[in-house]
Amino acid sequence: MGELALIERIAARARPRPGTPLGIGDDAALVDVGGRAVLTHDLLVEDVHFRRPTTGWEDLGHKALAVNLSDLAAMAAEPVAALVGLVLPPDAGPEEVDRLYAGMEALAAAHGVTIAGGDLSAGPAAIVAVTAVGRPAEGVEPLRRSGGRPGDVLCVTGALGAAAAGLLVLDEPELGAGVAGIEELRDALLRPAPRIAAGLALGRGGARALMDLSDGLALDAWRMGRACGLRAVIDLEAVPVAPGAAAVARAAGRDPAVLAATGGDDYELLAAVPPEAIAGLRAALAPLPLTPVGRLEEGEPGAVVLRDGAPVTLRRLGWEH
Repeated sequence: MGELALIERIAARARPRPGTPLGIGDDAALVDVGGRAVLTHDLLVEDVHFRRPTTGWEDLGHKALAVNLSDLAAMAAEPVAALVGLVLPPDAGPEEVDRLYAGMEALAAAHGVTIAGGDLSAGPAAIVAVTAVGRPAEGVEPLRRSGGRPGDVLCVTGALGAAAAGLLVLDEPELGAGVAGIEELRDALLRPAPRIAAGLALGRGGARALMDLSDGLALDAWRMGRACGLRAVIDLEAVPVAPGAAAVARAAGRDPAVLAATGGDDYELLAAVPPEAIAGLRAALAPLPLTPVGRLEEGEPGAVVLRDGAPVTLRRLGWEH
């Protein structure tokens, strides 16, 4: 069973109850606890999400928190605190834990987040599981994946493909020979920047639907399309490819635009935006780019990827466990 089908199976068994306006199926849950809380949980598992020979402990701490803050950004929420579950393999000791929390605390401090507790255990491999807690920003209703309407423009923040190219170079360093900006590609993979400020600006500026790009633009657009009951159309020619990623993709025999659309681990934001709101949002997000890459339209819920107006058959839409 694939990841998406398994999530739907779990959701069918997790009964919604009063006090939870939004449960399984979005970037984060909404829970009433006197006020509205925004909750999300992600975990990083050794040899599934990272490999210790190529991931430093500080990088791991940073990324474990960053992927959760990215989910809060995708709800246009402000982060508040995090709980950390840590499984340590036999060869990891106090010094490794110090480095992991140094990476995590540096990012937490930058966003005003308190590491408020968690749990520790021994195990056969390293696992870092984080629950992040946020709150709706003043005057901003949390954005869901499902709010898009026909005619909305699909826009992405930043550029895509850097993390996927960084992974290619970590696996095969020769692919980066002569390519400028290799360190930036590595950092995109190991130290992603959660787009908290961009999420808040999109929430305030009229975006109707929002999600983060953790698993690849094509797959995440498919998820947004399904949530909205619409077809998401992605134009490959419009996808902004990160500097250096195209050269690495070509060296690996890959199509740069396809790598950027399906590689995943970008942690940029995908927004459904009314056409008349784009100019204002671009000004609000500057200098971070906001690039139109497609649209929502009536049709079978999901996504279609086009090149020169013709559908493209992709080997995969993005990352699935």
